[in-house]
Amino acid sequence: MFDARQSNMQDVTTYAPVRIALLGIVRAIFGLLVAVMGVVAVWATASGDSAPRQPGDMPSWWMSLVGLALGIGGFAIASGGVGRLISAFAQDCYFRAGPDGVAIRLPVQGWFGRFKLTEYNFQWSEIKQLVHFTHSINLIPVSRELRVELETGKTIVIQRHYFSASVKSLQQQLMTTRASVGR
Repeated sequence: MFDARQSNMQDVTTYAPVRIALLGIVRAIFGLLVAVMGVVAVWATASGDSAPRQPGDMPSWWMSLVGLALGIGGFAIASGGVGRLISAFAQDCYFRAGPDGVAIRLPVQGWFGRFKLTEYNFQWSEIKQLVHFTHSINLIPVSRELRVELETGKTIVIQRHYFSASVKSLQQQLMTTRASVGR
């Protein structure tokens, strides 16, 4: 592995902290709404009047369990959103390419809002293929990513929201740089 800081790398695109912060705010708000629904479900079950039960009715503890699951799920979503908001202010994130290869540094999400800065440095000979990938639900595109497939079989996934350029333009710029080097 080579050191990207010592080579003549040029920035391909810039880090997009505003996009990541907005995504974090939306996820935090959505998570809080789900958590509030869970709290309301538990509160309604605990403070509700005890009407006569019929043989086919669900047990009263069932709604408390559903509310607890919603509360925990909402907390996980909200803390992930706060983590994205915090990771938007990460320093020294970049996407660079040059004659030697590609260098990427970006925050990677962990559990409950934690993140770590991950750095990838690859020479052109280590990269097998650059793939523009679109996730879709019922033929509606929902997210895009750039997949860097390595000769070792490992795939590095770079989500669209980390950088300002589109995934297609990133792929084209990287392919142009790779072709100019003769790889």
